[in-house]
Amino acid sequence: MLRKARREGMSLRECAKVVQIDGTGIGRFLRILELPHDLRHLVDWGTGKHFIGFTSAVELARFRDAGDQRAVADAILSNNLNSKEVRQVAQLRERSGRSVDVCLKEVLGMRPVIDKRYVFIGLTSPKNIDGLARITQADRDSVLASGLERLGLRSATGRLGLRFFTLVGDKRFSESMRDIGKENIEARLRVHISEALENAVPDC
Repeated sequence: MLRKARREGMSLRECAKVVQIDGTGIGRFLRILELPHDLRHLVDWGTGKHFIGFTSAVELARFRDAGDQRAVADAILSNNLNSKEVRQVAQLRERSGRSVDVCLKEVLGMRPVIDKRYVFIGLTSPKNIDGLARITQADRDSVLASGLERLGLRSATGRLGLRFFTLVGDKRFSESMRDIGKENIEARLRVHISEALENAVPDC
């Protein structure tokens, strides 16, 4: 809605007055919309293992290439990259011209210890997009959490977007994912999401 208002001629100051956020903050919200659709559902307030914090997401939008954004987003989830480190990667990428993978490796190499996490990104069913759009992000994540429990995926947490779902976990998650099979995880979670939506939103 903020982007639509800006396109129709409202200034940042006018937008800020309506939603009671300073103009700089409005600009930060709008920068999130520069991220690919498969990353936007991961953005949330605070810090957590299975989502991208708001400040980190704003820094992520500094990358001009969607492929770079996805690579850094994966590093945020799998290596717990913080907003300062995301900014360092962006600066290295811009100033040196080296690949984003090389820049990530350099920034991560400054750490004394690297805590490795495992990330899985899957597609939701196109027929469920409307139903998912009718419920809150918290309810979508609750649907995903019950699906993870149903599948028996150990130590996994995640986020359920309209078109994608993202799972994050430690070595136990990697092992159980391997046991179940990646293709089975996606297919079975799609079925679970469809069933949950039918029960929660009868006309979706």
